[in-house]
Amino acid sequence: MWTTLRPFLSADTTRFLLVGGLCYAIDVGTLVLLHGVLNMQLAAATSLAFVTVLVVNFGLNRSFVFRSGNLAGQAFVKYLALVALNYCATVATVTGLTALGLAYVVAKTVSTVANAVANYCAFRWWIFRAPAAQESDAPGRPEPVRES
Repeated sequence: MWTTLRPFLSADTTRFLLVGGLCYAIDVGTLVLLHGVLNMQLAAATSLAFVTVLVVNFGLNRSFVFRSGNLAGQAFVKYLALVALNYCATVATVTGLTALGLAYVVAKTVSTVANAVANYCAFRWWIFRAPAAQESDAPGRPEPVRES
């Protein structure tokens, strides 16, 4: 069981959660500003808030979380494919749950948690996967060598 959970209990996971918390604050803060303060339509405000954090999220996940040495362009193309899926899921979840009576910030939180789980897996094993790991079929970048 620990072998299965090990990739999710790493320093990468901690850094991912820190970056995710920062991005969540930026995302929700922007949503509240646009929809709650400036009275922008919810779907448009959700979209702009979502786009606001894309560059920050990609940059921090690439350099700080997964410390990827892959070419940024290749990783960014994969990231944009994931963003398209995240965008659809985010707008559908936020507007759908809001229509069912949840507050839009609660709906945004539900959407964020669901996307975060999927994103961690996609980032670790697809977008920022080390080239050597892709060839050897090992997840993520190689583990550091520990001397006894």
